[in-house]
Amino acid sequence: MFKDITIVSGGNSKYFQLLKELALSIRDKPQGKNINIVFLDGGLTSENIIYFKNLNIEIIDPGWCNHLAEKKSTGRDFLKINIAKMYLDKILPNKKTIIWIDADAWLQTLESINLFSLVANKNKLAIVSQATRLESKNIQFKKVFTHRFVELRNILYKNARRAGLKKELIEQMQGRPTLNAGAFSLRQNAPHWERFRYWQNEILKKGRVFTSDQLAIGLTIYHEKLSYEALPDICNYINPWRYDKINNLFVDYYAPYNPVSIVHLAGQDKNREDAAYKVEMLDLNDEIIKKSLRYHK
Repeated sequence: MFKDITIVSGGNSKYFQLLKELALSIRDKPQGKNINIVFLDGGLTSENIIYFKNLNIEIIDPGWCNHLAEKKSTGRDFLKINIAKMYLDKILPNKKTIIWIDADAWLQTLESINLFSLVANKNKLAIVSQATRLESKNIQFKKVFTHRFVELRNILYKNARRAGLKKELIEQMQGRPTLNAGAFSLRQNAPHWERFRYWQNEILKKGRVFTSDQLAIGLTIYHEKLSYEALPDICNYINPWRYDKINNLFVDYYAPYNPVSIVHLAGQDKNREDAAYKVEMLDLNDEIIKKSLRYHK
């Protein structure tokens, strides 16, 4: 069922436990035992690598795919993973459908893999937009000139300005929702990859390494208008949290309370550091409970 799919993630030894939980969240499922998994080595130890190979996970050191990024990273070797995300078609030339999932995420169900594959097979980018019903305030703005006007301050716009892009490009990013680069999929031969790399290189001339992948995706989709489909929030779920105590599942916050497929710990620093740390959330009866967001078999 998943023979043409390769799930890719990566990180350094500090992310070993999170990568381990991502791996186990796939391998522990009957249909996940034979899914192709590749982890990019951003500073793993030899013991880390042996552990993952025993789970039938391929380990690849991508190196620095962009020399400008290497220079700007000033010894922060883990950032080569952010750069490598835009080169996955080159790193994995024999893979058909590539699904990237950040190291601080894990799979509660495999539904997202089906959806990522469905869209990628149409030669489109599959990704989750942060313009969703879960956001109570989607666009940031700054009041100027004694509060008579506002300046839009959404993430893509701010990063485009920081990167010193042309005025036309900066203005095109105004009001645009972030396409979250923490989980996405493409066919290996999709035209998007080359454009991702082009824009990332332009961004790196003055902009940040860490956010260059997300802005490159935004420019490829919003400015160049390459094809994409925005997947449901359950395919890259960040917050707010709700838990179904009967079925022991994290679910979408709003009705019909579909099970979350990918639990992403973006912005959850305490959860990334401590697997036992518990977050307040609602159950299906709107009662407050506390649960860890980490993967537990």
